[in-house]
This record gives sequence, C-alpha cells and structure tokens, in this order.
Amino acid sequence: MAHDQQSPAPAGAPELAELRETASRIRVLTGQLARRLRAAGERTDLTLSQSAVLSRLDRRGPATTVELARAERVRPQSMGTTLAGLEEAGLIERSPHPSDRRRIVISLSPEGLRRLGEAREVREGWIARALEERFDERERAVVVEAIGLLERLTEDE
Repeated sequence: MAHDQQSPAPAGAPELAELRETASRIRVLTGQLARRLRAAGERTDLTLSQSAVLSRLDRRGPATTVELARAERVRPQSMGTTLAGLEEAGLIERSPHPSDRRRIVISLSPEGLRRLGEAREVREGWIARALEERFDERERAVVVEAIGLLERLTEDE
C-alpha cells in the first residue's frame, strides 16, 4: 500500500527550515569573515581575488586564464582583469603553453610568491590571534572540526 505522506524525519534530524536558517547564518558569517579579512589585509595591497589567484597558483601550479576562472568561479573576462593587475605588479609571469603555443600559462613570479607569503601572514595572523584571544581550548577544537565539515561545502559536486 502506497503512502501519500512522507515519513517523518528521524528524531534529532534538522528540519528543512532549520537547514535554511543554518544556510543563512553561514552566508552571513562568511561575508562578515571576508570583510574582516579584507580589513586585516589592508596592510597589503593585494585584494582577496588577487590573493586567491596567487594562492591557487602556489598550490596547484601554473594554469591558463580559463582554468583559473573556472576554478575561482568567475568569468574569464573578470579573471583577465585580476591577472592584468597581478602582471602589472610583477606578481605573475606569462609563458607559452608547453604543448599548445596558442595558449598562455600563468605562473607565480618570485615576487608574487614573496608577496603571497606576506598577505597570508597578515590575514592568518589576524585569525590566529582572534582564536587565541577569544576562544578556549575546547572551542578551538570545535572550530578545527567544523573547518573540515565546511570544506566539504566547497568541494566540486
């Protein structure tokens, strides 16, 4: 016999309304965190977008403009603007693709690697100080655990 009603959620399972509220809180908090990191990073002259590109090049190696745009989920034109600023500052280098001379590969310059390190130090330093000053040991452990869970939100589906 078919049931017209859905089975109730298991005891303790969050309801859809609670999940939507959680999603809203995550969205708001990530925006606030991005603004705080931007403010902390004002001591550097790299934008968050520029830092993200430099960081990706550092972690994943050289890439084309299209690959970077896809990875950062922006239009190639927007990525082109970001890359132009990085190139003007001497933070990236362009070279022909090893197997397809029509394509250009973007990589970090030595100066880009140095500046990326500085930007990371400033932003990560702010976070580390805030964790040390505002959270006890148990709370810091919860934050560490939550990071792993939140990272799964950004994994490609």
